[in-house]
Order: sequence, then structure tokens, then C-alpha cells
Amino acid sequence: MKTFFQYYVFLMVSILMFTNCETQKKDHNIQNKEHKLMLFDFENIQEKSRIQPQDATFEFVEEASNNYIKVNNGFTIKEPGVKLLAKKEAPWDLSSFFQVKADVKNIGEEDIQVEMFVGNDPNLLLRWYCSDYVDLKPGESKTIIVDLAWSPWINKPQIEFKGMNGAPGKIKADLTKVTEITFNSRYAMKQNNFTVDNVRAEGKYEEKDSSNFFPFVDEFGQYKHADWKGKMHSTEELQETANKELAILNGSKGAPNIGKYGGWTAGPKLKATGFFRTEKLDGKWWMVDPEGYLFWTAGLNCVSSSSVATGITDRESYFSSMPNKEEKLGQFYQETKFVPNHGFYFDKVPYTTYNFYQSNLYRKYGDAWKEKFQDIAHKRIKDWGMNTIGFMSDFGATRQGRTPYVGSIWIKETPKILASKGYWGPMHDVFDPDFRKAVKESILAQKEGANDPWCIGYFIDNELSWGLLGSLSVGTLKSPKTQPAKIQFIQDLKEKYQDIKNLNKVWGSAYTSWDQMLELQKAPNKELAKDDLVTFYRKIADTYFKTIYEEIKKVAPNQNYLGCRFAWANNDVVLSTASKYLDIMSFNKYEYSVEKFTLPKEVDKPVMIGEFHFGATDRGSFHVGVKKAKTQEERGQMYQDYIQGALRNPYIIGAHWFQYIDEPNTGRFDGENYNVGFIDVCDNPFEEVIEKVKETTYNMYEYRRDNHSK
Repeated sequence: MKTFFQYYVFLMVSILMFTNCETQKKDHNIQNKEHKLMLFDFENIQEKSRIQPQDATFEFVEEASNNYIKVNNGFTIKEPGVKLLAKKEAPWDLSSFFQVKADVKNIGEEDIQVEMFVGNDPNLLLRWYCSDYVDLKPGESKTIIVDLAWSPWINKPQIEFKGMNGAPGKIKADLTKVTEITFNSRYAMKQNNFTVDNVRAEGKYEEKDSSNFFPFVDEFGQYKHADWKGKMHSTEELQETANKELAILNGSKGAPNIGKYGGWTAGPKLKATGFFRTEKLDGKWWMVDPEGYLFWTAGLNCVSSSSVATGITDRESYFSSMPNKEEKLGQFYQETKFVPNHGFYFDKVPYTTYNFYQSNLYRKYGDAWKEKFQDIAHKRIKDWGMNTIGFMSDFGATRQGRTPYVGSIWIKETPKILASKGYWGPMHDVFDPDFRKAVKESILAQKEGANDPWCIGYFIDNELSWGLLGSLSVGTLKSPKTQPAKIQFIQDLKEKYQDIKNLNKVWGSAYTSWDQMLELQKAPNKELAKDDLVTFYRKIADTYFKTIYEEIKKVAPNQNYLGCRFAWANNDVVLSTASKYLDIMSFNKYEYSVEKFTLPKEVDKPVMIGEFHFGATDRGSFHVGVKKAKTQEERGQMYQDYIQGALRNPYIIGAHWFQYIDEPNTGRFDGENYNVGFIDVCDNPFEEVIEKVKETTYNMYEYRRDNHSK
């Protein structure tokens, strides 16, 4: 037993240690606060020479207490706004700072989004990783904050990670020679005005010794070097947690007043057709379920255990306690020949993957793990007040007739417009004779759900890069002379102008013949050729959507054609053209709110949000995804804010979260490793998120009925 003296000594030492620890914390916070570099404060009017407008003008505003710049923005280019340039002889060294911040204010009369990009590098990774934006109402001020590393601490020395978009202790890119910071009005469709002030770098990293960092992933696929609420430490803990959740799910009745297909039985009953359809009621678009009840689709994408494998090849040192292929858990290795569009494994096919999520299901449920996965997915979706299995999900689950779902079709092996560009690759050449054949064959091969009353409809393709207005026409002209789209475009021009000299007068060009125009692979003067570029651009869009509409309706006349899940900026030409053929227009909208989302004035169609999400790094993940939250609690709140904004929007008839399961910590096929799941790699729900989801969905029908966008 300890003596009184021993307890006294222990108490004094503890107090001293606590005091010292708190002093260190205070010192660290002070150090962080004082570690600051003002990049632009606009107090010196001579800085004007280092401000470069882009489809905008700017002016210095001098006030008694502060100076700032006012940006008068246009809308004719992708990023209208201003660039703040570092001095040529002294680029900014931001490698020791955690964040860049800037104060912005909307001084216009319309809601706008002001976006900040830090740096400009050849691969655009710095701009992609080091950017963010804020939504601003008229008169509203906010601070844009961009993190420069994936965590507030860094490995010393830095570690090069392969195949991971976000990595622990990793500075996002080379920040030693940053030359510019850009501010623009995001997706500007009209002139607007905002101010910028106090552009500064802040925050000093805590450094951690990286000499013993590898391996950093445990047997369950979790990060080894930290602990958190919900982390699993043994198979017994996995099984105990699963049993507790199953007891809750088996006793859950889900949201009240919900029919067989998820429709609202307490609301008005409309015409029942036996399939999902759309109808506008009291100024708002709705879906109507097969029984005739109003339906608003709250869904989850990638409800599939196979969607979260991670590459092992050339990264074996990342993982500890990996099973032998001959063991039971070895069944979750796979040799893949899938070629990603980009990322570490782009040129390493075939390569070996491992699915930690499936192996954890096996630890929980044994040989029946796949059937359990499907059953529990249905039970969870019902308990969570949701009603749709989304894009790219498990056929074994969708065939059970328990939860409505959407079909997913990819138009495969089509000819492309070779000089067109896009994140997922070049655009289909819709004028190639083989395009319709490819559409028909792709639909027939992927028609899962055709004429099934549980199938809402089909997404066909995903996030195609329509680009800026006329861009596909420019890509067509820059393609080889054998490109069918180019042959068609020049034929259209020949019919319009007859003589090449007539085209030269309008375009300011110097083609000697139509044959020479076909031979050359260069862009015209985009302003002078704009009318013709837009006309052919519209023809590309019309041919694409019309061809797919005709072929999908032959195979699945009772399902909705949901479109190609528009992403990024889209123009009125492609949207109005698509609206002629789509039953429901789909958009992947990674925003903080879609309440004010609108379609072109002449278009009145229902809209489905195909993807959105928010992620955090407080539970062992390394990347927040496209939209950032600080914690799981904030993820839940952001879900509620987003969905309630969508419910207030009269066009929107549903929104699907990307995705059901967290992406692997070490990255999927293309390196994405986002904390965007409702459940983690051990198949456990993020409780704080789910609590807010249920609070939102259990009364979503009443909320949509009673609330309107202002």
C-alpha cells in the first residue's frame, strides 16, 4: 500500500506535470497564433501592380480603419476575379504554415460564392487540394480558410505516399515557391461584386518523427498510430458491436407514414401507374411512387461491399498483419485488370487489391457475410428514414424488392472526340456510326431493373465533361481529319457558307479550302467563330441525349431517364438541350447548399442530386472529400442543412449521398480515400451522423410540404 507521503508526492508531481502541460499548450497556441505571414493587406497602394484582373475590374478602397479591394466581376470566363501575385524575386514560402485565410464580403444584390485558390502548379494539384469557397448572401462577410496539409501535424522528414489523395502528416504540395492566390466568383452567371482583405498564412505545425511510421494500417484497415471513438481493437469487439446494432435494427419501424415503396401515405394520393413517375403539385416537383403516393428520394450511393478495395502491389509496407492468400481471410485478395483514368495504378495493371471491409464482414458473420451485408443495408436504410439504394450498388440487394433503387449504365467502347478533354476522359463522338451501336449494346448488357416497379430509373454515363460553351466544337476541330465529328462539323459549315472564303470573312481565318480545314488540327478565333461553335456544340448535345433516350425507352419504357449526372459548371445550352429528352435532370452538386439551385429560364423539369457529401478527419481518416467538416457532429449537421435546403427547392425531388461506405484509408483505384461513408471500414455507423440523418428524414415530407425557398 502507498503511504500518505507517497500519495502527496504523486499528487504534487501530477499537478506540476498538468501545469507544465497546460503551459506548453498555451505556449503552443500562442506560437501558432503568432506564426503568421501577411500576404496581402492592401494597405499599400503600390501593391496594385501585383493584382491581375480576369474578366473583372478592381479598385482600392481606403477607409479610416482599413483598406481593401473591391472586385467588379464579369461572367464570360470560368474564373472571373483577380489574381494576387507574389513579388517575382520573392515568391511566398508557405511550407511552414497550416492555413491561408482571407476575409471576403458580398457587396452585390445577389447570392454569390467566392472561391480562393492557393498557388498554380502544372498538374493543378495544388489548386485542387488548396482551395475552398464560401456562400455569401448580399452584405454578408466570411473568412475563407484553406488547409495546406492533410493534418495539423506533419511527418518529419516528409514521407512520399503512393496511391493516396490525402495522407497523414503530409503537406499537400510543394509550397516553397507559391506565386499566386486567386479569388473568383464561382459559377458566375451575371456581374457581381465582392471585397477581399487580409490575405494571410497562419498556424505552425507540430512535427512528428516519421522514422517508425511504416506500417501504418492495422489488420482491420484502420490507421494504426491513433485511437478514437468507435475504433475496433479485436474481432470480439467487432462482433459485439454488430450484435448491439442488429438488436436495434430488428426493433426499428423506421419513419412513420411510409408505404411499401417509401412514399408518403399521410399525403395526397395521386394516380398510381405501377412505376415511379414525376408530377408537379402546388408549384413543386415530386416523384410519385408505384402506388400513387408522393415520394422524395433520399438515397445512398455505392451500397456495395465490392466498391472499397485498395491496392496492395508496390505498397506492401503500408500494411501490418496481412493474411496469407491460403487463409480464410485471403479470399479478399483480388487481381484486377481495371485501368483507372488516373492515379498511381494507372500504368500498373494488373495489380493486387485487398478488401478490408469485406474481411471485417467475414469476421463478423462468417461465410454468410454477403447475405448479411445485403440484409443489414435494407434495414439500415429503413431505420435511417431513407428510401433509395443509389448509383453503382449491389444487385443482390436491389433484387430483393425491399428498397427502391436506381440503375447505372455506362456507355462503353465508344469512339471519342480525340482532342476533347475531361477529368474522366474525352467525350463520345456521337457522329461516329458505331456510337448508336455502342449505346444499344451497353444498355442491353446493363439493363438490370428494366420494367421492375422498384427501379426508379437509369443514370447513363457519369460527370461527362461538357466544358465551356462551344468547347467540344473546338476539340472537334483540333482532332484528326478522320474524326467523324470533324467531318460532320465541316460538312455543316460547307452547307451554311458554300465557299470557304465566306467562312474566312466571318471567322477571320485563312483556310485555302475545306480540305485544308479538315487537315489542320487547330482552334479558330473563338470569339469570331462563336456562333458556329455553339451551334455544333448544341448538335453534339442533342445527338447524344436523343440517341440514348431512344434506345433506353425501347428497353425500359417504364423507367425514368435520369441523365448523365452533370457536374462542375454547365451552361444553358447543354442543359436546355438535355431537358428535351430527360425525365429527370441529375446533378452531382458538391456544395454547402442547393436551396437556390435553378435551371435555365425556359426549362421546368424535376432535378435529382446524384451526389453530395461532407467528410472529416476526426476518426482516423486522412481526407475530408470534396466538402469539409470538422467533426462527425458537423457532418451530420451539414447533411441536415443540405437536405432541408433541397426540400425547400421546388425543382429538387431527391438527393443521394456519396457514399454508403467510407473509402479505404490507403485509397481506392484512383487514390480517393475520403471519410464520406455513413459507415466505416469496420461496418460501424458514424452515430453522430446517423442521429442527424434520422432527425432530418423522419419528417422530410411534412418539411417539404410546409417550407418554401425564399
